Amino acid sequence: MINIENVAQEFGFIQSTVENTFYNASLKAEMIFINKYPGTHVTIFKGLGEGKRAFIDMPFTLKYGKCKKIKYRQNEDNLKKDIKAMLSAFNTFTEDGFHQMELWQLGKNKDYGFVRSEYCPKAFVDKNKISLELVDEIKRNGHYRMKLLCKVEIDETGQPYVAATK
Repeated sequence: MINIENVAQEFGFIQSTVENTFYNASLKAEMIFINKYPGTHVTIFKGLGEGKRAFIDMPFTLKYGKCKKIKYRQNEDNLKKDIKAMLSAFNTFTEDGFHQMELWQLGKNKDYGFVRSEYCPKAFVDKNKISLELVDEIKRNGHYRMKLLCKVEIDETGQPYVAATK
């Protein structure tokens, strides 16, 4: 069984008055653990001021070219790696669920591409989700490693895709 108190403390979070909830005052963040068969799930809430919060769920993992959402962990070391990825991406999340990602690959005809971040190593993005200004700039400069704010969702096969950008 994972010792959630030790895991939370390792990342600078202290036990709050609510069970399985830990707080980090310097980050203005709460970490909530859910222990449920078959493993442990963690969520981080980031305070944005004025009562606003960003929600950071378990990250994605890339194996054999496929990116999948992590739902839970049974192993403490893997859970720590996930929390590290979540905290690395901590300042890239917005209140409305968008996350800053890098456009790193485009299809031959520039009609689709892939975005990535440490939190989500590979997500499909349709050309309709990329602004015309950005596409024009890519065509002009040939450079496409640009940052986008992306709302990532999961399709029926469990693969992440960009549902919206801004």
